[in-house]
Amino acid sequence: MEILILGLVRGALYSLIAVGFVLVFSVGGILNLAHGTYYMLGAYLTFIFCSLVFQSASTGGLLLSAALSLLSVGLIAALVYQVLLRPNIQSVTYVMVMTLALALFASEIMSLLFGVSGASIPSLVEGNTRIGSVKVVNQQLVLIPVVLCILPGLWLFLKKTRMGQGIDAVAQQRLAAILAGVDADRALLMTYSLSAVMAACAGILIAPVSSVVPDMWLFPLIKAFAIAILGGMGSLVGAVIASFLMGYAEVFTSFLIGEHLSEMLALVVIALVLIVKPSGILGQKMR
Repeated sequence: MEILILGLVRGALYSLIAVGFVLVFSVGGILNLAHGTYYMLGAYLTFIFCSLVFQSASTGGLLLSAALSLLSVGLIAALVYQVLLRPNIQSVTYVMVMTLALALFASEIMSLLFGVSGASIPSLVEGNTRIGSVKVVNQQLVLIPVVLCILPGLWLFLKKTRMGQGIDAVAQQRLAAILAGVDADRALLMTYSLSAVMAACAGILIAPVSSVVPDMWLFPLIKAFAIAILGGMGSLVGAVIASFLMGYAEVFTSFLIGEHLSEMLALVVIALVLIVKPSGILGQKMR
């Protein structure tokens, strides 16, 4: 039961991180190495709004801080895309170098402002819940209903709205979408911002039970990369499946061997999948 619940929670977290990463790749064909930065900014901006601006740890204050954090991250991502990425978006090397530089720069800024020891954010839902013989932190359990709302909501957005259908069309066949009148540049801008907001949401939800530190951007980036490769680069369904496979695999490894080795699993997955099945579960073969 403990493995079942903890794997579900970890898989929900990973899916929230990885789906946005894969969505940007499928629409723009770019590897966004700043993806983890938005995860970090979501946590830090919530801390700033909650502790420094509103100075309130109430549920209302936390929810307002989280909402403003998501809005801020979305605007920051849009600005980053327009100013730094858009001028040379066709260059894979430029985008990778620029987004990595952005991640390192943001990490250094947070170190200067808040130090390397980290910050703390109050839990949105306090206490624990006992499920059978397993006691789970309520803040972690919040991830499950949130993901159950966000992922179907994302699917409905992509399939049922005009903007979402444009994004979906660009992801499937960019040239045909452009010929059909879709603004591919606007679609990528919206995708990049949406991806950043999803990563920030994951950072906000896990921050109360994790460490809010300047180098926390590296963890989601490695996980997102491993999950994208395992699920298949460009496949959103593959990313969701791979997220839960990764979550349960890490929990099993942690129980059987040790938590310190479970963190190495993502790197092992990347190597094995590239050797054995480069296309991943549902994606196209990487070139």
